[in-house]
Amino acid sequence: MEFLPNIILFTVVGLYLLLLVSILAFIYFDAEQRGVNGWLIVAFTFFSGTIFGSLAWLVFRPKLKPQPIPVRS
Repeated sequence: MEFLPNIILFTVVGLYLLLLVSILAFIYFDAEQRGVNGWLIVAFTFFSGTIFGSLAWLVFRPKLKPQPIPVRS
């Protein structure tokens, strides 16, 4: 029973880190797809607080430019 608090702590920290990496990966690939430097946006998101930075990116991100679909004739 003495290991139970440690297991709970490591599980919570592990899930937090997994969620953090997932959010930052989404922000990076979304920024790159929109033509913005992904690392710059990820750094802004991380250092401004992940939740605040993520919401700021979702509000102020540029519009996605539609890609033409090539059609063979």
